[in-house]
Amino acid sequence: MKAVIFDLGHTLIDYYHDWAGPEERIVSRLYRLAAETGGGLPEPEFRRSVLATLQGNRERKLQDMLEIPLETVLDRLFSSAGCQVDEGLVQEGMEIFYQALKEDRSLVPGTLEMLQRVRDRGCSIGLISDVAWGLPSEYPLRDMKHFGLDGYFDDLLFSSDVGLRKPNPRLFKMAMFNLGADRDGSMYVGNSLQADIKGAKSVGMKAVLKKSGYFQPDDSIVPDRTVDDWKELDELL
Repeated sequence: MKAVIFDLGHTLIDYYHDWAGPEERIVSRLYRLAAETGGGLPEPEFRRSVLATLQGNRERKLQDMLEIPLETVLDRLFSSAGCQVDEGLVQEGMEIFYQALKEDRSLVPGTLEMLQRVRDRGCSIGLISDVAWGLPSEYPLRDMKHFGLDGYFDDLLFSSDVGLRKPNPRLFKMAMFNLGADRDGSMYVGNSLQADIKGAKSVGMKAVLKKSGYFQPDDSIVPDRTVDDWKELDELL
């Protein structure tokens, strides 16, 4: 195998399995920030607006496989709330989203050792990541540095940088091109049937499902292999 390309969230780094709780906390913190900067919407109306926007964006992303930058979302939300919007306010809003993400994150056991074994086999290593809420790539890069992942990758593709989200085939083709690999020499590993496995198989890559607590079944999408423990990946290299 010439190139192994990974998903990030719930594959290498584990985050929330239920986003409802974090988003409720985010809304409360955003409302306090909005109120401090001229926002005049009552809290219940602000809460409904934010949650409806986040849900609507999720549905749009699933349908068109295009990223919606969080900066754009926050600018509109704060403006509609009557805030004095500037770059600093939007940045504070993004930090609120990221802080909620940090409150429950952990490295999937054995990940560093697995990446080293892949590197020792002479494989190039890539990443394709749909960034939570459309946060800029600086935020997942912080997580990667925090857990010591940043030195293992030859190529990184974040949805917020390229404007695309999985399972868009263009992302997988781009990753292979960047690593100088073709579909026969490439393997993709991720935890989502709908995003990871469907996308990889659409371009003819070997698609490996990594079992995770965050999983949505779909009998119409069948991975080439499924691994529970990272040691099982060794035999596929």
